[in-house]
Amino acid sequence: MQSLDFRFTDLSRLGRLGTMMSTNKRLSVGICVPTVRERQIREFLKRWGSFWSCYEQEAYDVVLFIHEDNPGKAFELPKLPGLKIVHTCQADIAPQLGEAEWIIPRGSGASRSFPMFLSWRHGCEYMLTLDDDCYPLDLEATIFLDTHLTAFCQDRWFRTISGIEPRGIPYGNRGRLQVLLNHGLWTGAPDLDAPRSLVESRNGTKVMLRAEREVIPPGMWFTLCAMNVCYRRDVIPAAYNLLMGLDTVGFDRFDDIWSGLLIKRIADHLGFYITNGIPYVHHAKASDPFKNLQKEVAGLEIHEYFWRYIASAPLQTEATISDCYRTLALWIYDFPIKEVRMKKYTAYFKRLSEAMLCWLKLFSDA
Repeated sequence: MQSLDFRFTDLSRLGRLGTMMSTNKRLSVGICVPTVRERQIREFLKRWGSFWSCYEQEAYDVVLFIHEDNPGKAFELPKLPGLKIVHTCQADIAPQLGEAEWIIPRGSGASRSFPMFLSWRHGCEYMLTLDDDCYPLDLEATIFLDTHLTAFCQDRWFRTISGIEPRGIPYGNRGRLQVLLNHGLWTGAPDLDAPRSLVESRNGTKVMLRAEREVIPPGMWFTLCAMNVCYRRDVIPAAYNLLMGLDTVGFDRFDDIWSGLLIKRIADHLGFYITNGIPYVHHAKASDPFKNLQKEVAGLEIHEYFWRYIASAPLQTEATISDCYRTLALWIYDFPIKEVRMKKYTAYFKRLSEAMLCWLKLFSDA
């Protein structure tokens, strides 16, 4: 898969980022990374550390939240000058969340919800989630955070051409879209489900990346992959990565996909927006499609009905993000009742509804 040159599209408008920082206040950014692999996280820190530590005296206050999805802290992480690291493991969840500790899955990428909550409680204004096998692209690494954050300065004008402003674009105030999250993409190993991955390993279809950032239209869905996403602080109460785990709930790998459905439903209802495209990272490791197939079987069946059920959820006219998320949590409780083919998953969706409400309460209690 080729890396595309995007520097002359959205980044030509980096000046808009100055508006966000006109108060001379340093933006607080929490970078949240789940891992189970010491070697991988060390390589991750080696590749990224120098870029993030340099922000200590500049525009951003960066804190790296590494959650080791193991019972006890086994990793000895290198200390990087100028970079603050919060290193947690499974044993740290209960002391932080108390009786709500059960809502953080163990042995699943969905464990990233824990460092996301910690970064919110720390006061971070933006939360960036990355996988431990996602590395910076050489030419773009120094502006990686800048590129994510320009999404939150998105104006209200669609460009019909690229490279120059077409006739009719105002010279002054162009308005601003209220963007909740920016979904970054990646080169290297594409994020495919197991059946597609097996087919493509035979056919070898080339993946084409989108060359610039796009606003996802209201009424359209997208597939959120949490390996490179920047969230605005106020959406985190609705950004829970859902209960997953092959050994616990019977399937995995839909935590971020379904989280994205819920956020998109809320965004469309309340008039917020989601952007997709730049910045890119390099995704270095493709997971085993046969293992993924074991994890995905039940989720693939559920997903065919679940997205349409979320689309039909009745949301209040006058509501907040948290109000909408609460409504969706209660709506999900009845999914196996209203969709009879899902009856065998009744226990899971009852538990999931409880977990979503429990997650939401963490923010009202904080």
